[in-house]
Amino acid sequence: MCSRHDAVQVVVDRLNAGEHLATVNLSKSLIGKTGIAQVVKPLKENSHVRHVNLASNGLNEQGATEIAQVLMLSNGLKSLCLDDNSIKASGAESISRALEVNSQLHTLHLSCNRIDDAGCRRLAVALRVNRTVHTLFLDRNNAADDFGQEMGVTIKMNQTLRVLDLSDNDVKATGAMALAKAMIQNKAITSLNLSRNSIGNEGATEMARMLSKNKSVRHLRMSWNTISDAGAHELAAVLPNNSTLELFDIADNRVSSVGATELARALVVNNTMSALFLSGNGIAGPGAQEVATALQVNSTLEELHLAWNCIVEHGAKALADALCVNTTLTALDMSANGIGKEGASHVARALTRNSTLKVLHLHGNVLKEEGPRHIAKALQANTVLEFLDLDGNEIGPNNIKGIAEAVRGNCSLQTLKLARNKVNDVGAWELAEALKVNRTLTKLDLTRNAVEDAGATELTEAICVNNTLRELHLSYNRIKETGAMAVARAIAINTTLHTLKIADNEINEAAASKIAEALEENNTIHTLELLGNNLTKKVEDKLELIMRETKAYVRVPGEFQEALCMGLHHRLGSAPDCWIRILHESLVMMVIESSTVAVNRKFDF
Repeated sequence: MCSRHDAVQVVVDRLNAGEHLATVNLSKSLIGKTGIAQVVKPLKENSHVRHVNLASNGLNEQGATEIAQVLMLSNGLKSLCLDDNSIKASGAESISRALEVNSQLHTLHLSCNRIDDAGCRRLAVALRVNRTVHTLFLDRNNAADDFGQEMGVTIKMNQTLRVLDLSDNDVKATGAMALAKAMIQNKAITSLNLSRNSIGNEGATEMARMLSKNKSVRHLRMSWNTISDAGAHELAAVLPNNSTLELFDIADNRVSSVGATELARALVVNNTMSALFLSGNGIAGPGAQEVATALQVNSTLEELHLAWNCIVEHGAKALADALCVNTTLTALDMSANGIGKEGASHVARALTRNSTLKVLHLHGNVLKEEGPRHIAKALQANTVLEFLDLDGNEIGPNNIKGIAEAVRGNCSLQTLKLARNKVNDVGAWELAEALKVNRTLTKLDLTRNAVEDAGATELTEAICVNNTLRELHLSYNRIKETGAMAVARAIAINTTLHTLKIADNEINEAAASKIAEALEENNTIHTLELLGNNLTKKVEDKLELIMRETKAYVRVPGEFQEALCMGLHHRLGSAPDCWIRILHESLVMMVIESSTVAVNRKFDF
């Protein structure tokens, strides 16, 4: 059987032994058309399996037929993932026949399978009989208008389907109109994804009519659909009266400041939308100013995505003014908008006053020298921001010092992205010194920063004493043997890092071998990227063996501990001063806090 060495066979043996495996994850295992029969046989007989993932395995039509037999016989399988295979229309036919008799499956992933319009139509027909599947992914399958019409008929009849992903297909206005008209009658679907089709303004208009009558859709995605101001006008007209839509994605279309103005005015009245995606349009400064005006009134929007809109400094100022008074927005994406140092100064001002924003994307804004200084100063005062993306802003080694000083004293920032900023060894040293003191940062991204051995050594010395950093990204730098040896020494000591990316450096065999040896001692790193380092087969075999035969152990996060404690133990609903509640809460928390979760290791090399 063609597989990644013996990994597939191990799972097959466990299934044959009747082991209680609730989840079988064999994605990217190179099973192929010749190996699928050996996987399917125990799946038919083992009644404990609930979730199967066979994505990216080179499965063809015959493989789909084999898997369909599992669906016909299984009384327990709840979810099946066959993404990124090649089951084609005939494979979809087999799956469809199985769906017509299966009464257990609730989630089906068939993304990118070359099913084409005919296969997608057959699946739509099967869903008129099936009454259990509530989540279906059919993206990237060349489905067209005929499928859209067939699925429209199904949607009128089926009241089980909740989530439908039809993104990246070839559905045009006709198919979209059929889907929209059917959705008026449907009361079950809550999430519809039509991104990367070609529905245009006609399709958008029909979707607007659907939104005026439908009371169940909460998430609607229509990015990359050549929708212009005319379509935005129709959609904006119905949003004030719609009371169910929570996420609305109209990114990467052709909406100008005119359409953005209408959408912004709808936001003033709408009181349910929590996420709006407008990135990649052409709303420019005037459109951003209208959106900012709406933010000063709107009290429900939590996420706003405005990247790639050329809003420049005037739009940045308006949004910053809005952030000074808005108390609900928690995530804002202003990436690639050319806001420059002037815009950065306005954003920095907002960060010193706003008390709710947790996520801020500012990558690709040409902040250069003054901009980073403004942001750094604001970070010293801000106590709520958790995620900051400053990738690709030409910060340079001379201006990273302010950012590093802010990291030293900041007590809220958890993720800092600084890729493509030319900080080199000087900047790496500054950040390393900050990491020795900081106790909140969990992810640092220094990809493509010309960091060499000296900088890598400083950073790794920092993670020897830092016990909060979970992810370190150093790919596409200039780290050679000395720096890589320092990495190896650090991961042999560190007990908290779980993701290390050092791909595409200049790491030789000796250093890579030391890293492999360190990974044998380390039991927390579960994700490693070493691609592009010209490793020898000896080192690759060693890494493969470590990945296959060892696991990483991850501590259960504190917030999850509390959720488990309060949500899963019925006696904790007693009065706070009840002795039995106090006793059980203490015992449950002791068990959870001392527990770790074993996870598979994923090494790319």
